[in-house]
Amino acid sequence: MLRGFSAAAWQRFSYLSLLVLFLAMFLMVGVAIAGSNDAGASNFAIMFFGLVVLAGLATGFSGALSRYKARREYRHGYTTLQDFSKLRLYYRTLPQLDPRSGVEVRAAGEPKLALPELTKRWAASRVYHTSPDRMSRRDAAEAAVTAREINEANLELARAKSNRAQLVNRFGAAAGNMRADARDYTLAAALTAGGGLPALVVGIEGTSINRNTPWLLPAIVLTVIITGLSLIGIRRTAHATRLAADFLGVTIKDLPPWTAVSASESRR
Repeated sequence: MLRGFSAAAWQRFSYLSLLVLFLAMFLMVGVAIAGSNDAGASNFAIMFFGLVVLAGLATGFSGALSRYKARREYRHGYTTLQDFSKLRLYYRTLPQLDPRSGVEVRAAGEPKLALPELTKRWAASRVYHTSPDRMSRRDAAEAAVTAREINEANLELARAKSNRAQLVNRFGAAAGNMRADARDYTLAAALTAGGGLPALVVGIEGTSINRNTPWLLPAIVLTVIITGLSLIGIRRTAHATRLAADFLGVTIKDLPPWTAVSASESRR
């Protein structure tokens, strides 16, 4: 394994920081409501506000480091994450190592492990290996070259099994790619909406306590972003539907549903 903390370790720290962020956010609002007329309680709420800022910075910093380390691990032929970036396109092309022992717990091409099975393999890998062997600079350079050569063949298999490839094979390149992009925009809107609810709660409580409408500004900005992403997704889906109908030579009402099918079935 590479030197330093693994991508999985930074990801775990990012999740913990995110939990602290949400907890401090709700405690800050609760303390501010309970002691709106108490100067001491207001100072206590300010302390929680500082914790929110620190936890937010820690979450963003550790999340960025996790992504950076995940890419480095990928370039050197392994991963320590249960899931990977690029919408899982490259995940199965990499062997998964236990971040604490460095032992391989899932081979390249093997499906994602269920948590009980992963926990069992983690425990087995840590019986005789308490710490991983670290790469030297020379080892890292050699591993990067080997990983690049092996990964080219694996990526072709991964791309052929991706949802985008299945859509392209069934509905044509123009419609399939546009439908995949529309789904990405819809997913981004849903993820943004998940973070918009805490912002809305904090904005409403802050406005009611301080009589200051700028508390609602983050919620308003997130609402605009969610609306924009959703409209782009809807527009691209409608355009992809027309292109798919033209490609298959059917009317829009007779168009097959946007369901994922295997590449072999699509070609048949």
